[in-house]
Amino acid sequence: MPISVGFYKKMHQWLVNANEENVKFRPFLTKENPYKSRIFLVSQHAVPYFHVEDASEKIFAEALVNRALLEELYGNELQAAPREFQGSLQFEAWLEAQGESLLYTSLNTYQLDSQDEAKLVKQTDSEQYVRGEQVFYEVLNEFQPEILILQGTTAFNQFKKHFAENLVIYNPSITKVQLLEETGPFAEMHFANGKKMLVFVTRSMSYFGKDGSKFEKFKDNLVKML
Repeated sequence: MPISVGFYKKMHQWLVNANEENVKFRPFLTKENPYKSRIFLVSQHAVPYFHVEDASEKIFAEALVNRALLEELYGNELQAAPREFQGSLQFEAWLEAQGESLLYTSLNTYQLDSQDEAKLVKQTDSEQYVRGEQVFYEVLNEFQPEILILQGTTAFNQFKKHFAENLVIYNPSITKVQLLEETGPFAEMHFANGKKMLVFVTRSMSYFGKDGSKFEKFKDNLVKML
């Protein structure tokens, strides 16, 4: 999908650091028009790091909505990506078979080579690390999905903390991700315009595999909401 001049202006502010020196953030990843994606899949951090050469941020922006271009430019990074990233793409493929598209993002969109870097970056580049959280908030409010899926316990706990005032949790006594994964949406959230979003949680998609056989109950519950 070629991106318009207007949308690129919006994307640009989600990509670069405060001084507009280089691309620090990956606001999302999808295969088509992000406004058509009803479902968000959310990780804790934006791993792996797609290193963008100087003055090529527009091409990177295009690649975030054009999977063939992303594979052409970042084939090595995609092949070496961690299991959670790979599993997220496998989940995306399963969703496509259900006639749905996915927008894959992170609670903190600051790009990291690995999850282990997060604590250090939070100290050494704190301003941009905080900006990475703000970019997620802006992306969420821009596209306003109908369904948001958190993967992993840490993402689950962080999301509840950051959006505590907006979340309506159905059964606060259930806190284990594996149990919540099998119960359907555990909460709902309303945007400022009144639109409702259902919130699911699963284990890390690193366990999803090619057919998601270990996520059958979750898939059944999700399909009921599509």
